[in-house]
Amino acid sequence: MKEQVVVLHGLALNSWWTCGLAASLRRAGYEVRNVSYRTRASDFQDIVDQFLYPLVQSLPPGKINFAVHSMGGLLVRLYARKYGTERIGRVVMIGTPNHGSEVADWLRGSRVVKFFLGEVGRNLGTKPGDLPAQIGPVTFDCGVIAGTSHWLHFPSSLIARIPKPNDGIVSVASTKIEGMKDHATVRSDHSLMVWNPRVWRLTKSFLKNGKFST
Repeated sequence: MKEQVVVLHGLALNSWWTCGLAASLRRAGYEVRNVSYRTRASDFQDIVDQFLYPLVQSLPPGKINFAVHSMGGLLVRLYARKYGTERIGRVVMIGTPNHGSEVADWLRGSRVVKFFLGEVGRNLGTKPGDLPAQIGPVTFDCGVIAGTSHWLHFPSSLIARIPKPNDGIVSVASTKIEGMKDHATVRSDHSLMVWNPRVWRLTKSFLKNGKFST
């Protein structure tokens, strides 16, 4: 039986945005589930309970690997905290704000954020009361990829004063999480990281070997 990989997109996106990553994993021989979920319809725990948990339960027995962009990594961390790691194999987090994003801090009171991004978007900040600070270390095999180019999101990077290096939304420092097995950086913007061939190669390397190749 082929190894399984679930691919999760980030906030306000859908599975189309991660189709290139998913296709790369399929070519490498994985059974891939590239799925969409409603990022602004609920809070984080609701998404885990109503979407991610049933998805995991629907898959054949055995370990499930994950390749996840941005907030998708937070969902896997929440899943592990509530439901355990028995079904979780290796996880690659791509641009995940494991310690939050200063952009979310900056936009916290914005009506635009409340309307378009919902409660989830308002809870992605760097404060102690925000979700990223409350989940705890990872307890599964996890590799993290961070971006160092912020040209696409240059205004938000500048105005929100994101520490450098960053990908325009998330700083490299914020992607690092206690318990991770490996960390890599690529010269890529936050939104475009999942379209970066080097990210695809690094993802496949970690899923196969538990570490990133150089």
